[in-house]
Amino acid sequence: MLRAAMLFVIGMAAYAQTFEAADLRLNESGQERSSVNLANGVMTMRNVPLRVLLAEIYLMTPDDIVGPSWLSDVRLDIVAKAPSHDASDADLREMTKALLRDRMKMVARLEPRPRSVLVLSIWKGKHKLKPSTAPGRPEDADCAHESAQTGVRYVCRHMSMAEFVHELPEIAGKYTDQRIVDQTGLQGWWEFTMDWTPAADLEKNGGLTLFAALQSQLGLQLEGRKLPVPVLVVDSMDRTPAAN
Repeated sequence: MLRAAMLFVIGMAAYAQTFEAADLRLNESGQERSSVNLANGVMTMRNVPLRVLLAEIYLMTPDDIVGPSWLSDVRLDIVAKAPSHDASDADLREMTKALLRDRMKMVARLEPRPRSVLVLSIWKGKHKLKPSTAPGRPEDADCAHESAQTGVRYVCRHMSMAEFVHELPEIAGKYTDQRIVDQTGLQGWWEFTMDWTPAADLEKNGGLTLFAALQSQLGLQLEGRKLPVPVLVVDSMDRTPAAN
């Protein structure tokens, strides 16, 4: 999944780091499909919309990116090598920001704005997650779709709550496309399994909605609120990357 492959954990330690080598160029194929791969410190992105890329590296939704309308039209190819194969998610995210500042002259700032969001918190004061170890590589933190007799099953390993709330809208599919804010207070990494039934199949197959599964299986809850949350305001940016 695009979002799963691009997930970057929140962190500030690597703000000054840059990729060891990076190729960044426009994709003018006219195709719609995007792909992302991360393996052993090498990040490969093909045909990724710039607005989507910004949302992923700032852990937001595309609607939280404020700037020129063409951010949705420009698509990029990136092949970038980190200085180390075990560079953290925070490192990779900050390196990608630095790459955009360098090659596309991005000038951007975070600004709090009121948004209708879903808040993830602990249900009835006790969660049911199992502690996990830190991922050895960024790609080891994953929520994988596995086969189930009925409904949907996701098995998540080495997941921080920052990663989980960013990936959850894609896991949820048509349940929600809202931004999800983590207010669980849970630090570290976790592993867990979720089973639920999509809304279209509930009457036929029974089972739990995603919201009910979060409560009963993970001890977590999603509640709608309106909160001031950071959005990214792009003040200026070149539409075409500088030559590598």
